[in-house]
Amino acid sequence: SNAVDHAKVMAIYGLTALMVFFASFRAPNAETMALSYSVPGYIRVLQNFSLPIVLVCAAIGAYITLVHRNIPDVRRSKLPVFYYVFHLIVLASDLANAGNFNDFITRAVFITVIFLFFYYAISPLPFYDSTRYNVLNAFFLGAYLFLALNVVLYQTGLGSLSWKGRFLGLTTHPNFIGMCGSVTAGISFALFYREQSRLAKAVYFSGVLLGLWVCLLSVSRTSLLGASVSIVIILLFSLKNNSLKPLIILLIILGSVLAISYVDIQSLDYANRGNTREETWASMYEQASKLPFFGSGRVGATTNAYLFAIVAGGLFGSFFFFRTILAAIAVFFTKQLAKHYRRIILCAIIGLILVTSMLEGYLLDAAGIPVFTYWMILCYIK
Repeated sequence: SNAVDHAKVMAIYGLTALMVFFASFRAPNAETMALSYSVPGYIRVLQNFSLPIVLVCAAIGAYITLVHRNIPDVRRSKLPVFYYVFHLIVLASDLANAGNFNDFITRAVFITVIFLFFYYAISPLPFYDSTRYNVLNAFFLGAYLFLALNVVLYQTGLGSLSWKGRFLGLTTHPNFIGMCGSVTAGISFALFYREQSRLAKAVYFSGVLLGLWVCLLSVSRTSLLGASVSIVIILLFSLKNNSLKPLIILLIILGSVLAISYVDIQSLDYANRGNTREETWASMYEQASKLPFFGSGRVGATTNAYLFAIVAGGLFGSFFFFRTILAAIAVFFTKQLAKHYRRIILCAIIGLILVTSMLEGYLLDAAGIPVFTYWMILCYIK
């Protein structure tokens, strides 16, 4: 019946929001970097069980879709399949390079369930439409609540979530929480821009402010750049008059200044931590320039997703990764783009991910708000 089908769809939206909420909700050994890091005991328990919670949610969502086939079927994108194969090849490379077989099985099961969830459960559902029952809103809800919890713990002093002036939140690194803020700001602005209800508009705008605030607290210029890119893309493609053109120009100038600031590589890392990007980029470039057919797995730092894809998966594995990247870039060349707001939102999120992936390696993560966002948009790129 329609009521049962609606309940199943709503269950998947709820599971999606839960997955997004818990995706970045972990900080194993955060104290090794941030010596004063501490969270309440109940938060630590949730951090320890966050990945099993994500796995269970994804498994239930896939089960609902695969066993109860009343949810309308659609022509699914092949891109999540390519991305899934890439992840498997990276795991196999890990195993081949003195990895642990039990660890390989655990990770392979996890990524397989994540793939099944996005490929089967998310793909048939609307990405964005005139109602609020869509996947983008489920992502907004999960990310918004996650950031809100981080900020509440920080502001109330219930947790010590900063180190050397940078906000780690409930993640392992300031750049990670910064990227969560960046994605949340981008999604929130996309929902805010065309919303008609004043109350909903206020909620979405608070999501923009919350996301940008977390970017500033984390002192992650990469995340600020990503948020700016997504907002500028939405404004440039959507605007029908010139009244907001000065704002667009201001945002473009902001993005340009942030981008130019990266020319000085030695200024990228905060004091007393070492020049990690300069070292890791040089190391990754040296490894990637050898064009290895097979990869080395996830070794070392991941400060550039594109170079690290070649290092971790080799030419064989990175082929599947770059196949998804090229398809994402192609979305920008869709005809009559400005007439389809759904496509504009896709471009905004893709732009955010493509730019920030030059400076962060989260596209090789198994779980996290940014990588789950990439899984999600791949489902809607035909």
